[in-house]
Amino acid sequence: MATDDLNHLNELFDGLIQQLSPAARKQLSRDIARRLRATQAQRIKQNIAPDGSAFEARKPQPTWAKRLGAIKLKLMFQKIIRQKYLKPEYSSEAASVGFTGFISRVATEHQYGLRGRINERISIRYTQRELLGLTQNEMNMIEAVIIRHLATK
Repeated sequence: MATDDLNHLNELFDGLIQQLSPAARKQLSRDIARRLRATQAQRIKQNIAPDGSAFEARKPQPTWAKRLGAIKLKLMFQKIIRQKYLKPEYSSEAASVGFTGFISRVATEHQYGLRGRINERISIRYTQRELLGLTQNEMNMIEAVIIRHLATK
C-alpha cells in the first residue's frame, strides 16, 4: 500500500470530515474500522498478502517436532483472526485494526520477519508475511464509506 494513496484520501476528504461533529466522526471511524477488520480477517484467512501474493508456505518440520505437536501444512493464521485477537479501534480522530495481547507479538514477528522464541532454548527467524496492510479494494471501500456517510449527513 503506497503512502500516496493514503495522502490522496486525506486530501480529498479531510476538510469535509473535519466539518462533521465529533460523534459523527466517531461513527464514521467505527464503520471504517469494522469493515477493515472484516476484510483484513478474510484476507489473512486466505493466506494472501496485501499486495495479492500468497504467503510463503511453512518450512518442513523436523521429525522430532512432528511428535511433540503436529504443525499442520494447511492454512496459517486461522486462530489469530478471531474477534478477541484482531480488534478494530476507533475514535473521532482515527480508525485502525490491530492484534492484541500475546498474539500481537506473534503477528509482529511474522509481519516484519523478526526473530522469535519457540521455547527457552530455540529461537528462529520467521519468514516475512505481511498480515496487516491496505489493499486497493480496501481503499476503495473506505472512500465509498466516507462518501456514503457524508451524503447522509
